[in-house]
Amino acid sequence: MMEDDSPLITCSDEYRLLETYCQKRRKPRARSVQSACMYRLEARSGDEQFGDVAEKLTQIVDNGLLDEELLQTVDKRLIVDEGLESAGGVKDVDQDVIDKLVDLLKKSGDNLNERIQSNHELLGYLQRTFSYDLFKKVTEAFITSVVPEYLQSRRKREQIALAFEVTSRLKALDLHPMNRAMGYGAQYLQEYFAPWVKQHGGWEKAFDEDDDEEVH
Repeated sequence: MMEDDSPLITCSDEYRLLETYCQKRRKPRARSVQSACMYRLEARSGDEQFGDVAEKLTQIVDNGLLDEELLQTVDKRLIVDEGLESAGGVKDVDQDVIDKLVDLLKKSGDNLNERIQSNHELLGYLQRTFSYDLFKKVTEAFITSVVPEYLQSRRKREQIALAFEVTSRLKALDLHPMNRAMGYGAQYLQEYFAPWVKQHGGWEKAFDEDDDEEVH
């Protein structure tokens, strides 16, 4: 397993695209002229290559993908069809915490930090156990709660966009371990989606196609 801060991760296209995506997701706030210039210099190299792709990823997420009514419908279907509960009807403690975190990540918006800080169980769990394995479980649960497994082979772009979104939301949390989220996100993209992206000609071409139907 690669370390999340290894050059293979931090110099990868996935990491640089994640940086560009997160920059687009930052809330605008007042900056001095000097700091604004520094920000543009930091963002320029990633934006030049990946700006269009990052913009398309944000559009996928913002185009009703996280609609609350749809999420509630999918969540109910998952409880019945995907078997999130154990055979005895009691959830695993770790799974219960992951489910709570996924729910907060999807619905809390600007209040996410405040909601997590007020949940001492969840806060302590994240600070103790945030690792690539946990990141992977959270990301998979986040994606599956929006795109059920039986649709995933035909909706790769949506899954990829959701992986970018959950990474950006975890990175934005005001908690020390969350600075690892970028590396974990890039590693996750390499592990699960790089072959599909390569098959479609790279990041730019993979998200330059207008067809709704996705190749398996």
